[in-house]
Amino acid sequence: MNRLLGRIGRADLRRHPLQTGLAMLGVAIAVAVVVAVDLANHSAREAMRVSLESVTGRATHQVVAGPGGVDEALYTRLRTELGVRQAAPVVQGGVTRAGAGERPLTLLGLDAFAEGPFQRPLGGGDALGDAFNTLLLRDDAVALGSGEAQRLGVATGDTLDLRINGRPHQVTVVAVVDDPDDQSRGLLLADIAAAQSLLGQLGRLDRIDLIIDDTRAEALAAQLDSDARIVPAAASADSVLQMSRAFHINLTALSLLAVVVGAFLVFNTLGFLGVRRRPTIGILRAMGVQRREVLLQVLGDALLIGIVGTLIGLGLGFALAHGLVGLVLQTVNDVYFERAAGELVLSPWSLAAGLLVGLAGSVGAALAPAREAAATPPRAALSRADLETRARQLATRGGWSGIVVVVLGAAVIALSSGLVPAFVGLFALILGAALLAPAVILGTGAMLRPLMRGRPVGGLIVEGAVASLSRTGVAVAALSVAVAAVIGVAVMIESFRASVIDWLEGSLAADFYVSAPGGLTDAQADRLADLPAVDFVSRSQWVDLATADGPVTLWALGLPAGQTPAVDIRRPSADTALEGYANDRAVLVSEPFAARRDLFPGDTLSLPVAGGTNEFAVAGIYRDYASPTGAVLMRRGLYLDLYDDPALAGIGVHAAGGAVRAELMQRLEARLGGVPGARVTDNAAVFEQSLVIFDRTFAITEVLRWLAGLVAFVGVISALMALQLDRLREFSVLRAIGLGRSGLAGLVGRQSGLLGLIAGLWAVPLGIALAALLVFVINRRAYGWTMGFELQAGPVVEGVALAVTAALLAAIYPAWRAARLRLAEGLKGE
Repeated sequence: MNRLLGRIGRADLRRHPLQTGLAMLGVAIAVAVVVAVDLANHSAREAMRVSLESVTGRATHQVVAGPGGVDEALYTRLRTELGVRQAAPVVQGGVTRAGAGERPLTLLGLDAFAEGPFQRPLGGGDALGDAFNTLLLRDDAVALGSGEAQRLGVATGDTLDLRINGRPHQVTVVAVVDDPDDQSRGLLLADIAAAQSLLGQLGRLDRIDLIIDDTRAEALAAQLDSDARIVPAAASADSVLQMSRAFHINLTALSLLAVVVGAFLVFNTLGFLGVRRRPTIGILRAMGVQRREVLLQVLGDALLIGIVGTLIGLGLGFALAHGLVGLVLQTVNDVYFERAAGELVLSPWSLAAGLLVGLAGSVGAALAPAREAAATPPRAALSRADLETRARQLATRGGWSGIVVVVLGAAVIALSSGLVPAFVGLFALILGAALLAPAVILGTGAMLRPLMRGRPVGGLIVEGAVASLSRTGVAVAALSVAVAAVIGVAVMIESFRASVIDWLEGSLAADFYVSAPGGLTDAQADRLADLPAVDFVSRSQWVDLATADGPVTLWALGLPAGQTPAVDIRRPSADTALEGYANDRAVLVSEPFAARRDLFPGDTLSLPVAGGTNEFAVAGIYRDYASPTGAVLMRRGLYLDLYDDPALAGIGVHAAGGAVRAELMQRLEARLGGVPGARVTDNAAVFEQSLVIFDRTFAITEVLRWLAGLVAFVGVISALMALQLDRLREFSVLRAIGLGRSGLAGLVGRQSGLLGLIAGLWAVPLGIALAALLVFVINRRAYGWTMGFELQAGPVVEGVALAVTAALLAAIYPAWRAARLRLAEGLKGE
């Protein structure tokens, strides 16, 4: 009997190839999105890990100091007086390949004699071979990995033109090290003395890497010079990886939207399968077939759909991952870690996730319709009225259940502070809205019935949508969820973009910004301030202070008396925060930094200074979208007192009233003529480039948004097409009583359009709620950012149009079938 039931089920799937194929395609797309996002995330994490390990190796701790670096005499003292044998000095700086195809690179200066225990991909004598001596003896010699050599198009003996601190330098490639895993991507290796010379850091080191245990590190810390300290080597890497974790979680959650819609699609398909087979199931049950056998038959058909869809989805996911990994890595480069470059890395866990989503999701989604089909008594199985009566009862219970689920989701969000609970609450909102969809259809029908009096065709349209609730409920739920995702993410992106524009307009206070690779000086700033068309200049220095919790970005800002920082202070009031900031030992911190460190106005922040650490009062928290890591804003006068670092990273030039911008820019460039690599940038160009980076960052989000919409599109076409094909007998009756072919085709199209409109309109409040959760909860918990809520008509109209268009497209084939229906065949069984 089981074999016979299996043949009946497979035969039914073959008789409806279009619906079965669309179900498999929906599963395939959902699986593909999950696999592609997981592979892209995995590849990005691997690229970051490899890039970070390529410059730290097996180091456990690092000796660091202030902005000026570590005195190289300390390294000698560590090896001789303090007896630390596993120690290696490191000099590291950014350089650029000059000429066509400029490429940013990292110059890594190492002592090859000390490199053995650290096992970096570059640096050990064994890897360098015969070039070991050449690298030691020449100040212009570099080595690089085979992958980087191929990208740069150089081989052993070739020369490279570099730009370092704004000045041109030419170096010779003396060794290309075999690097099959591309671990040294973006690195140039030089002897430490040569690197010090090229980077202008004679006598200074960026850090000293150590391999010691924690006990020895604590003992050693007490013996170091006053301006040096020991931090865990993994602190920086862990900080970067933790900061990017929220980004990867957001991508995963967006991919799961496609899974949710795919699950609705399978549920929908199997639900229609059960509806279509009700007469057959009723006859089989009357003949003695057990409920368990019916249940297994329907689940077996679901598993078959899931297997085929999953196999197709794995292939599609691998292909899609090749495109997504570039977008993910570009975002990581722009926002988190500029050397996180790499390629697609396969992960068995990604494939396992795809298998789990495809197979378990298909069977899980089919469980409810399978149980409903198995539990139906034989007599009820042959009654259409019984089915619709039960559907209405379930709609009422489902509506109350939906309200309960939404309330529970809101409680989870309100009573938690983590990112994962926020997504749990978001998906609870989606599930609750889906459960409410049948009740929405009934409510819409109740509102439209009075308007259809005296309009028989209109009455048929409304009643056809409402009376077939067993077939329309899930279709509307699946479509509304996907369209809500499209609306919600679009509103979130528009809100974020509008907030970024407001922030840029407020933050870009200067008219021009001056920078130079080798840094600037106060004397140069004074020369610019003396120009007649200049009102005043601001002076900025950016430094990363290494701490046990990862690097802290410090922004030292110098302003003339009477001027205040052009930052958007969120807490407390601007006057209170700026008054506190003007006092000694007070700083302002950005929202992301405050969120990561759990800081509030009035708290204290410990920062490393010469001789130990100092406590600083947090005077206020300001809005900043420049980086999810956050920054600490300090008065430059206080910074100079603490760190004795007079260098400037940038100068902001504020034009006087009536100044001609083009003429002032020419004068600024003339005053900076002797500064290597100096660049004057109009704030309009900074504004434009910032928006380019923003749009590039959210490109991956846009792709996932439309992939979720694609799953919905496939789902609604499958669902509504099955709905209309299942009603061919009703259409035959309408044709028999005089409704023409064009009238019947129009009826089918308008019924589908009404269902699409209901789904689109129901998606609007759901999409707005999703957007509010993304803006006010998820982004704040993920990054610490606050933003405004920008509700524009565009995304809403776009979502409703998507729902109606999908519904109308789904009606084309059934309308064509209905118009060509042979009445005798359609009326069989009536």
